Amino acid sequence: MYRTSLCIALTFTLAFCMTSQSWAAASKSKTTITLKVLSCENCAKKVADKLWEVRGVGDVKTDIMSKTAIVEPEADATLSPLHLWEAVEQAGKEPVKLEGPSGTFTSKPQE
Repeated sequence: MYRTSLCIALTFTLAFCMTSQSWAAASKSKTTITLKVLSCENCAKKVADKLWEVRGVGDVKTDIMSKTAIVEPEADATLSPLHLWEAVEQAGKEPVKLEGPSGTFTSKPQE
């Protein structure tokens, strides 16, 4: 009985650790772009549409309240901070900060 309980507990602990490590790795790969102005849903959609055009983008979420766009890469993809910055500019918006796996930028990144 004791061995069975111990095995079950260890199995759940191992599963939890593996899940939390995967989640932590995924959150580290996200890039958050802060915009100077993002005031309406139409503008947010325009920004998201341009970000979707960047190669390797797997998901985009925009938030008007925090004036941010959060970009997740496809599996095994590395996103270019320069291309993300330029996509926001192409949408007619001004990025003021980009934070991601490649670092934090407060001006247009160099390739």
